[in-house]
Amino acid sequence: MSTKRSEVDDARGAGGAAARQSDGPEKMPKTEMRESNWTPEQRAEYLHRRRGRNFLLLGALAGFCLLIYAIALVKLHEYGQLW
Repeated sequence: MSTKRSEVDDARGAGGAAARQSDGPEKMPKTEMRESNWTPEQRAEYLHRRRGRNFLLLGALAGFCLLIYAIALVKLHEYGQLW
């Protein structure tokens, strides 16, 4: 049975399970979770800035959606497809 499995792996081009396992650690280094060295004031400032950027992106996305909607309404009204 082992010859059949190796033939199937070779046919797939995978090179077997051992080759897949040996490629993993070299390609993706293990990252460790560590605590940040931020003071509470720095963390609060970072969160405040990030919140501001998020609201700015929300406004830009909402504006883009409204623009697309307005263009669609104008085009539909222009060609008599609306009301």
